[in-house]
Amino acid sequence: MLPRDRVLTAVAHKEPDICPWHVSRIDDKDFFYEAFNCNTEDEIRLQLGSNMRKNNYDPYIKRKPGLTLWGSIDNWDAGYSSDRGGYPLAQAKSVKDILAHDWPTSKIVDAKGIKEDLYSIDPQYARLLSLGSLAAINVLMDLFGMEESLVGLYEESPLVLTALDKICEFHCDSINAVLKECHEYSDFMWIGDDFSTQRGMMISPEVWRKTLKPVYAKYFEIIKSYGVKVWFHSCGTFRPVMGDLVDIGMDVWETVQAHIPDNDPEYLKREYGKDISFFGGISSQYTMPFGTPDEVRKEVRERFKVLGKGGGYIIGVDHSIQKNMPVENIKALFDEAKKCAY
Repeated sequence: MLPRDRVLTAVAHKEPDICPWHVSRIDDKDFFYEAFNCNTEDEIRLQLGSNMRKNNYDPYIKRKPGLTLWGSIDNWDAGYSSDRGGYPLAQAKSVKDILAHDWPTSKIVDAKGIKEDLYSIDPQYARLLSLGSLAAINVLMDLFGMEESLVGLYEESPLVLTALDKICEFHCDSINAVLKECHEYSDFMWIGDDFSTQRGMMISPEVWRKTLKPVYAKYFEIIKSYGVKVWFHSCGTFRPVMGDLVDIGMDVWETVQAHIPDNDPEYLKREYGKDISFFGGISSQYTMPFGTPDEVRKEVRERFKVLGKGGGYIIGVDHSIQKNMPVENIKALFDEAKKCAY
């Protein structure tokens, strides 16, 4: 079976020849280029046999040096802590101030360049179209800071809700523009937004449904109108709204941090396995950095046995690959995946 056929069969909730596997984000690239004796992420994916490829989007989205496309400081390592600073809307006093912000438009996205990048991917692999995260709440945190964003959503602040409308407008326009060019070369479109921790949601399900669900629903509707499947990244546990994401059209959920009690694989498969597929499941916090290769292999087999039953599972690390993970463990994960035959 070709890799693309393997992935699409699994996502159709059928059993392919072997459970598909995917090498997602790779952090600490220079470290791994040296470890794998190569020069690009795709060369690493080729060595590990990944069944999927994702386009490169950075060269095709214009932004000012040192800033995100939203005008906030581009400091990933600081997260949303006070160390980061540089929140451009933190001092806004009125809706007029929000509207006066230098909001990006879809003109900054080079859809034709992304199309060429996707077209260059070998069609034997499943193709995952990405423009970056296409987040909602995470962008609010970029603009206002974490506390102001969460409080603003809870209180239905006109300032925060106006900003959310502008974020949604940009993303919807960009998704539409890119899919007009790229849909025939795209099997999935990657969306990402983190609204939960490993102990539960950062906002109540009621606030989430009122403020964020309509935004995701718009994204998903556009993507699916082009015949492309929705691949949604969200960390942590958010069981109270998992059904909502299923209802609005999520096809694949990443990251499936199965070591979190609320993300018990048997429960997830039983309750949602007929509607969505799962990607991830192999712990980037415990097994990958601190386990042995044999323990990694054991976890792969356990996840395949539960999440892979009847299809609907793509094996992978439940977050990015980082240099605290021994290369032997990374190789063991994907070598074991190749043995997960139906």
